[in-house]
Amino acid sequence: MCLVQPPVGGIPQDITPPLGLLQLAASLEAAGRACSILDFNLVQKTEGLRGERSLRGQFARRFPARGKVDVFGVTAWSYNFDVAMELVEELRKRHPQACIVLGGPHASFSDAEILAHFGRSVDFVLRDEGDHSFPLLLEVLERGADSDALSEVPGLSWIEGGRVRRNPRGAVVEDLDALPFPAYHLVDVAAYLALSPVLVLEAGRGCPYNCNFCSTTNMFQRKYRVKSPSRLVDEIEWLMERSQSRRFELLHDNLVANKAYVRSLCREIRARNIDVSWSCTSRTDNITEELAEEMFLAGCDQVFFGVESLDAERQKWTGKRLDPERVREAIELTARQHIHPQVGIIVGFPDERREEFDLTVGEALRWVTDPKVRAEVSTGLLRYYPGADLFAEADALRYDPLAAADTAAVPGYSIRKKWRGLPRLFPLQAIHTGPAETRRNLLTVKFLRTVFRACPLTVRACLVHGGLGARELFDRMMAGRRFEALRARGRDPRLLWNETLRALGAVVEELGRPEFLELLDWEAPFWRTEAVVAPLERIEHVVHERRYEQASLEAFARGERRSPEPAQGLRTLGVRAGPEVAVWATRDPAAVLRRIGERLGGAPTAFAPLARGAAARPGPAD
Repeated sequence: MCLVQPPVGGIPQDITPPLGLLQLAASLEAAGRACSILDFNLVQKTEGLRGERSLRGQFARRFPARGKVDVFGVTAWSYNFDVAMELVEELRKRHPQACIVLGGPHASFSDAEILAHFGRSVDFVLRDEGDHSFPLLLEVLERGADSDALSEVPGLSWIEGGRVRRNPRGAVVEDLDALPFPAYHLVDVAAYLALSPVLVLEAGRGCPYNCNFCSTTNMFQRKYRVKSPSRLVDEIEWLMERSQSRRFELLHDNLVANKAYVRSLCREIRARNIDVSWSCTSRTDNITEELAEEMFLAGCDQVFFGVESLDAERQKWTGKRLDPERVREAIELTARQHIHPQVGIIVGFPDERREEFDLTVGEALRWVTDPKVRAEVSTGLLRYYPGADLFAEADALRYDPLAAADTAAVPGYSIRKKWRGLPRLFPLQAIHTGPAETRRNLLTVKFLRTVFRACPLTVRACLVHGGLGARELFDRMMAGRRFEALRARGRDPRLLWNETLRALGAVVEELGRPEFLELLDWEAPFWRTEAVVAPLERIEHVVHERRYEQASLEAFARGERRSPEPAQGLRTLGVRAGPEVAVWATRDPAAVLRRIGERLGGAPTAFAPLARGAAARPGPAD
């Protein structure tokens, strides 16, 4: 028995052991079955898979030898279903006698279409939670897999007599404490920790709410369940001992929906005096100041809030119905209790009004730049997922190369032409908007991801003092620019990052406000240069003149002052080695460079200065 994780995508740090497969493997081992894990997501993040070459050959080189495995279980999500099917079809070619079972959220809602189009490669689709049904399926297969026996397996779909058979859904796993600990011994935990220090533990399943863009509600049948505090903390201690990690994400779509449970969990952690840091997810109307304080004292250092929009009417449209004022209160009280708030927003709602976009982005910038909050904001594009209520509109989906590239699980990969006409089956390689709107929305998402991380004060100053709304600013950044990195297959995303900064810089220069330009020179001192896409063997630097005192300049950007205080004789020094950048406000950039060179054991001439607007070139320090 081999469980297979296809590539997921994202940066190398977006990696964790495949918890769903590890939990399933533990259930299989408890039933007396040997199991192995093949994680192509780890392969992608450590060795690299090349999308412009044949993925199938790259997969096949890592498959078990023929005859060594009789059953493969493959998990699939909507955003990686294309590469998952590349993998599955190659598995069938290399292991023609093996049984291939497909599971996961995407398969749970698209089983009939999967079997109709991929029935030669996929023997069974197992829907919903597989902790009990998968061991039962293997038992049935051992007995001969006749039709009557297969009908005993809850949530099973297969082809019989040329038509798709679908068994009724099974019950959810009510007692999560009865599940064995995940089979972490089947993976090299150190390989994951080398990329990301955070391990994931399942705290529970199911969300009692019903947002129209989310498939979680239907996947877990709206049944909120949690492991008991004692069981969950046992698991934390068990994994701490085996991994030497002390940072965990407690996986649950809305853990804080049950405040009494979270209080009990916090008391259990504190009673055991565990030195642990953990994060979780909450709705903004679930968390309170008192609860946040208890969570912080028990080691919680981060909470994710899915906000999506600050517009009250849009909240009604999504079905989430958050009160915008309560959203603000929740994020601020979380920060007051020394817990880092993470906030998710969505771009590209149908008939999205300029006012609602400006409101949401403006508020997000305030959270990012407020020194008392310092929130992290993530941005996503509205997409239609099988299982979500919005998928009722899936007939509007059409293949789009930009939308497909945005979610590519392997950089440079393009979905096969024969699959592009199946948007319901490959919904994340398709989109519901036309080409022009899709490009605008995708660029908006990329812009937001860049400015939230690289130059939030600059953009906030443009909105507060420049007479611009966020939508107008971004449209001016797009005007007349091609943004070739948006469509280049496999191109490094930092190139688009740099294109975005140059576009913002052009608008800032058009506005003619020296305060805005000085903010951009401070936050992104290399914005005029080409992006660095690989580590350099030398250190580069750039020097900008300064007019303003830094603290007052930042207060100006936040709208706390009408103008910043002047400063005399200071300059901004930016130094980078590869993509890493450090910035100083100094009267003597050359002296700083000498000290850096001495610390690094090199001479100052090891530095390469960058002229304003020029590409990097070797040369002596200023």
